[in-house]
Amino acid sequence: MKVLVLHGSPRRNGDTDTLAESFVRGLKSTGGHDIRHVYTNEINVRPCQMCQSCGRSKDAKCAIDDDMQTIYPAFIEAQLIVWASPMIWGYLTAQLKAVLDRMEALAMIPERSFVGKTYVVILGYRHHYQSAAAFFERICRFYGISLHTVIYCSLDPKGGGDPPASASRDKMVEAFELGARLGMERCTAAR
Repeated sequence: MKVLVLHGSPRRNGDTDTLAESFVRGLKSTGGHDIRHVYTNEINVRPCQMCQSCGRSKDAKCAIDDDMQTIYPAFIEAQLIVWASPMIWGYLTAQLKAVLDRMEALAMIPERSFVGKTYVVILGYRHHYQSAAAFFERICRFYGISLHTVIYCSLDPKGGGDPPASASRDKMVEAFELGARLGMERCTAAR
């Protein structure tokens, strides 16, 4: 199975990266998968210009020539996409949101780009995550995408601190088991 992991955090190895890695370990426990990681803070992706040239192009090509040109083919080929992001003001980081907005070009050919995919959405938050979760629920329903979420609240309501995701055995196991289950489902379906 081809997998694309889109890391939205500006900091490597934070909570959402840790949970994504636990998910990937579970996935790898089911056999060989082709997994590509993209750290959105380390690439050059300009915001969508709403020029609509992708809608006028027969192959839905985005007019902006930047690092999205390497993400588009990986996204199209992947059967499973992991969106991992901490919440800033209750929404995805600007880095991941820029990548998401640029998926507008692929929305012009949804049967090639979205239909039949599986999304795993990993969100880390202190206070709010609902708007980001609701967004993925809406688009997944619309395109028939299978959606799975791992939500981690880093705020300790009793102590007020932010324990790392790695200290949450339940969430680490949840992410690992989801990866193992989805890996087994895909392996079984491929036979």
